Amino acid sequence: MSSQPTNLTIQRVNPFWPGLLILILAAVILRAYLLTSFPLSPDEGIHLMWLRLLSAGYQPYTEVYLTYPPLYPLTINAVWQLWPSEVAQRWFSVLYTLFGAVGIALLARRLAGNLAGLVAAFLTLSSPVLIEPSRAILAEFPSVAWSVWAIWLAWLAGDEVGRSIPRRRILLILSGLCLAASLLTKLLSPFVALLIPLILLARWYYSDNVSRFTSLLTDLLIWGLALLLPAFILISAFNVESLVQQVVAQRLGARAAATEAEAFWPPRYERGLMFVQEDTVLVVLGLLGLGTVWARRQVGRWLLLGWLVLALAMLAFHNPIRYKHFLILIPPLAILGGLTICDLVISPKPTPERAVQNPKSKMAAGIGFVLLLGLYAWQIPAAITMFQAKAAVPQPPPDEVEALAFIKNVTAPGDCLISDDMPLLYWSGRMAPPSLAEVSTNRLESGALTTAELIAISDQADCQLVAAVSNRITQYLPDYMDWVKQNYLGRFHYGEDDLYFAKITTDPRPATPLAADFDGQILFHGYTLPGEASPGERISLTLVWQAQAAPTEDYTIFVQLRDAANNTLASADHQPYQGLIPTSNWPAGAVVQEVVWLPLPADLPPGSYNLYIGLYRPATLERLPLQGDTSGENALILGPLVIP
Repeated sequence: MSSQPTNLTIQRVNPFWPGLLILILAAVILRAYLLTSFPLSPDEGIHLMWLRLLSAGYQPYTEVYLTYPPLYPLTINAVWQLWPSEVAQRWFSVLYTLFGAVGIALLARRLAGNLAGLVAAFLTLSSPVLIEPSRAILAEFPSVAWSVWAIWLAWLAGDEVGRSIPRRRILLILSGLCLAASLLTKLLSPFVALLIPLILLARWYYSDNVSRFTSLLTDLLIWGLALLLPAFILISAFNVESLVQQVVAQRLGARAAATEAEAFWPPRYERGLMFVQEDTVLVVLGLLGLGTVWARRQVGRWLLLGWLVLALAMLAFHNPIRYKHFLILIPPLAILGGLTICDLVISPKPTPERAVQNPKSKMAAGIGFVLLLGLYAWQIPAAITMFQAKAAVPQPPPDEVEALAFIKNVTAPGDCLISDDMPLLYWSGRMAPPSLAEVSTNRLESGALTTAELIAISDQADCQLVAAVSNRITQYLPDYMDWVKQNYLGRFHYGEDDLYFAKITTDPRPATPLAADFDGQILFHGYTLPGEASPGERISLTLVWQAQAAPTEDYTIFVQLRDAANNTLASADHQPYQGLIPTSNWPAGAVVQEVVWLPLPADLPPGSYNLYIGLYRPATLERLPLQGDTSGENALILGPLVIP
């Protein structure tokens, strides 16, 4: 029997995609652990309030005050409709982070091979600076992620110069669409609109097709149309004047105010130093990579240098500068870091996957890895301590738990609350007036919200509570706080803050108007009651009172649920606002709108029930006479309340 040699072909598996998948899974596990570990930031509170108002049917820009371009609120609102919770929004941010990391990996891989791409993805996903924002309800890194994909697609299009024209044009269209998505998410990386044409110009100049200038112009035109047309179409779907005023004019106003109010360099130095301290590994590897790509005459060195320079210029332009703005530095630094590691372990010869053969190169690689491990050993404990400290803060903070309990007890779910503490507003479950969906430092600094405007909004909305607790309104609009103290009867103190309630100049607008006069002292204007309820639940009853003359006694208000046989099934005797504004404190003419919570019996049978209300002297139980009383007991009959 003759044997024939068998040729076995061993096909090497590309390690890039399995490696990238492992990095993504590790990143997802880490972020799942940290998903709810950090306190809700003011910006997250603003974005969640946008969602609550948009879901209630209010229109963006014309009703809801929105300072972001339309794509971001539209996308997070789409997620909210599917899963209305902050957890879903945070997972959506995690997906955007992974999307950006994949784009960074693909671009680094295109420039220097698989290892560079994997290292760039690792540096991005493990960046301490990005850990918290990557799971926060913020628009910064989603905007950065889209811009990274725009750059990568433009680079691929540049590779097609002199080759496939249809493929190049498709890549250019996709690049323009990605940059449009970035700028319509947040105006964080507008410099990419300059970087990409420079990429196309450079790739055209160094190609064999340099004589065909019209081809370059056509490419730029196609890319520009792909960028501008979607933006034009989306923006034109809204009130353009309101959109420009809120998205652009306020930002410019805040920049002008910040430029006048503070020195230029100190905040940039302070936040830049913080960025370096928290992400030393990324910064060191990025700067080493900048030298490496120049020494090696690496393909794409002009791209990376231009990207980094333009990002730094953008940070210099930003005013007021925020720490979250430094996220635009992560992609170029991560790619440069990937190229640095690649240069340490891969031969600089034209074949990028060839192993290092030079002993000196091996020694350099070993020293480099030791230094890298040392940097991580120095950085990781500090990062863990920072994460643990932030994760230890409960949601909501202890000093706000008491205030939130008070808010929920004295307001109904559909009531509004004026506040510059957006997390408190979100946790309360109440609505902000749509025009106060964002009460940020930027808005106040820019003059986009004045005392007169805030008073007008307060009068129009007639919110019964004002919680100016975060030193925004109190610092920038102190005259408004003077107005609040004159127009709100009560004050609830907690921690170091005050919550004002019971607006005595309220315009009575109950769902069911009903006029009644109690002994010529207190008028009743009407009530708001849910039409139906279920056994065992607590129902909210809103009552509107007015002092004809300043009452001299503290009356107790009774609310009784009765059946057809006049049996009392549930009751809620109380003094307004948990006794904090007794009737003896009501000035003449003051309107007091209060919410009473009435617990229904769990065994309440289906049927129609009435509510009896009135006032009595607690010492003698003597009821205040009701003019025109039809109940025979000085009680006003409300309802019906239907139990289906």
